[in-house]
Amino acid sequence: MSNYLFSIIILINLIYPCDEGYIEINNLCFHENDISILQIMIDNSYESSIDLGCEDGDQYCGSPNPYHDSEEFWGWLLYDSISYENISNGNGIVEPLELGIQQWENGRLKALDCGAYIYCQLSGLIPEQINSLTELVHLRLEGNYLSGVIPETICQLDIDYDDYLIFDLRYNHLCPPYPDCININNEFWGQYDEECIEIGDINADSIFNILDVIQLIDLIVINEYSYNGDINQDGILSVLDIIQLVNIILDN
Repeated sequence: MSNYLFSIIILINLIYPCDEGYIEINNLCFHENDISILQIMIDNSYESSIDLGCEDGDQYCGSPNPYHDSEEFWGWLLYDSISYENISNGNGIVEPLELGIQQWENGRLKALDCGAYIYCQLSGLIPEQINSLTELVHLRLEGNYLSGVIPETICQLDIDYDDYLIFDLRYNHLCPPYPDCININNEFWGQYDEECIEIGDINADSIFNILDVIQLIDLIVINEYSYNGDINQDGILSVLDIIQLVNIILDN
């Protein structure tokens, strides 16, 4: 190979260090979709505006936990068997690679530990697109403030759902119905579901009728999300939810 051609290859690698579909962060390549799912989880937490009773100056209180953005955070990221510590930049915003403890292989997310004793303090909805984490084999989200329903798409992951050391969603605020891949009858299952409302019962009066339809239309008009109004569980409120709610009322 000529020196000229070799120089061109080096220059291309410097300009385009990652394959198509991957993004360069801190001189490492990460799958764009995997990063985007982590970002959605972070965004859902910020947008939930959950009240955790935080006091001024409490660097550990918030959703997501602002401490994960601190340069003092003790978490780490494992990339192709190499451990990277102190990756937080302290810019005041929790970013995808700062969330919990992660394991990546060949630029794909293999494991996410954001459960008890890591205190990610996630809230809001679990992303419907979580099934696009096709290389994920380990997911721990127990002990957070996640709410709404668990998307059925979570059952499409390549995970041992019966091993709570590998897969754990316990002790959030997640509401039924729960996907079939999750065994809610074992001794380890539990949710803080006291405030859960049956899907479709928009006004929480335990009756499905035209009043629920009217309130659902109001939510759509003002662009406000409600998990029990998201009849088809696609993460948005739309006319499709109205159609399904009408069918529920007609069937009752």
